[in-house]
Amino acid sequence: MNMQGEEMYYQGVYPEVYYKVQPFVMMACDEMDAYNMGMPSYDMLRRISDQIHDDVVRMYPDLMEIEGEEEFMEMSHEAAVAYNMTDGFAESQRFRPRRRRRFLRDLIDILLLTEFFRRRRF
Repeated sequence: MNMQGEEMYYQGVYPEVYYKVQPFVMMACDEMDAYNMGMPSYDMLRRISDQIHDDVVRMYPDLMEIEGEEEFMEMSHEAAVAYNMTDGFAESQRFRPRRRRRFLRDLIDILLLTEFFRRRRF
C-alpha cells in the first residue's frame, strides 16, 4: 500500500467527532485559499476557529456535551508558603476560576492548523 493509500485507510478509523468537524475546517481553508491568504495572524486564526466552533455546534448540538466546564482550583496552604504568599493573598486566590481550554475548541484548532500547513507544504 502506498503512503497516500495508508493515510486514507487510517483516516477511516478516526473518531466520529473528526467527521463532524473536519468538513467545516476544510471549508474555512478553502475560503482562505480562494482569497490567496498567506499565513493568518493569531487573531485571525482565533476568529476562524470561533466561527468553525459556532457552525459545528449549531449543526451538532450534541457536541456541546463534550465541552468542559470551568474548573475551580484551590491553592493549598503549602503552595502559599512555598511561594511566600501571605495568608490574605492565598485566601483571595482560593476560589478564583481557572479556565480550561475546551476540548472541541482545541480539536478545531489542531485540525485547522494541520490542514492549513498541509496545504502549504512545498
